Amino acid sequence: MSRKWLEQEGPDWIEKQIITREQYDEILNLYPVHQRRMQLLPMLASVLVGLSLLTFVASNWDGMSHMVRLIILFLTMTGFYTFGYSFYQKGHFWVGQGLLALGVVSFGASMVLIGQMYHLIAYDARLFVFWSLAAIGLLYLLRRTFFFYLASVLLLAGQIYAMISFGQVSYLLIVITLVALGFYAYDKKQYSYGWILAFLIGLQSLFLCVNQNLAMGWVGIIPIALYVAGLWLGDRPVARGFKVVPISFSFGFATFMVFFHEYGYKDVDFLPNLISFAVVYLILLGLAMWKMKRDFSRWSPFLLFLPLFYFAYGGLLYLIFMFLYSGILIYLGDQERQSWKANLGVFLFLVSSIVGYFQLAWDFLDKSIFFLVGGVLLFSIHLALRKRNRWLAKGGE
Repeated sequence: MSRKWLEQEGPDWIEKQIITREQYDEILNLYPVHQRRMQLLPMLASVLVGLSLLTFVASNWDGMSHMVRLIILFLTMTGFYTFGYSFYQKGHFWVGQGLLALGVVSFGASMVLIGQMYHLIAYDARLFVFWSLAAIGLLYLLRRTFFFYLASVLLLAGQIYAMISFGQVSYLLIVITLVALGFYAYDKKQYSYGWILAFLIGLQSLFLCVNQNLAMGWVGIIPIALYVAGLWLGDRPVARGFKVVPISFSFGFATFMVFFHEYGYKDVDFLPNLISFAVVYLILLGLAMWKMKRDFSRWSPFLLFLPLFYFAYGGLLYLIFMFLYSGILIYLGDQERQSWKANLGVFLFLVSSIVGYFQLAWDFLDKSIFFLVGGVLLFSIHLALRKRNRWLAKGGE
């Protein structure tokens, strides 16, 4: 049992009247924050000891026969797994996780070294498929967040390796991401799962578009699809990442369009087939409408999802909508008393200002004017929000 788990589960116990708020606070005080931080030390120590062993073996690798190498690889891997699981079973969770993670690392390293020993040639990212499945096996066996992160890193590394080395996307890695990680994260109360999943799916979808030589406009479908997935996930914790990551993705895509739309628009391969794109877009829009109804706050991200690249002045339109959405986000954050949303809006407003300045005014506007205008705008927003808060404090009279 950990404090983090208690913080996730405790409010439900109070709501179901299993325990009182006072009892919950007393239980929570038994697991102070500093103890969780101290638990990281033994895990890091086990990782460093394991890495020292791997480094020693690697430094003497050339002087060993193939049979000795195989024995060392087998003993190293099974040793990490055995001692890691033993420590974990005895309640030393962080040490156990560290050693088990080294077991996963040594498993992948063994496959690489064996391939080098016998001159095996790889034509795809199959190695990372088996490697990530080793981490996912531990994830389902022990149900620890650490192995979710480890599997995510291996899946991401495998997909990047496939793109750089073979110029292709590994469909197996995509399936593992969607099925294995997605199924595990579906009903868990860990918000980070949603952020990681949305990022992995979005990035791999981008790789897929590049690999299939699709028109650049199809990239704009990715954030819409992720956002709609977040809507259909409902109020589950995993849904939050699918509602925020697409906004960052769309801002990146919009920034790209601001700078390169005028060049890409002249290329017939830049724009997707209008009918095909419209069908996909309208299907996703219909699925979103089914879930959002009249909730304005949920509709606002669609300002960034509009296919403005079909218009001659799409770059300018993207910039305008970046400013518009940033302002709406600041307003919604203030209305809903959610500081993170207002702060995100301010940050996106600054990004929009920088993008607009470099694109429209870099060559002829004095640099000091840019900072002056941005500062005046933000100061004006700050004063307007403070004035509104004082008005609300007086009862809105």
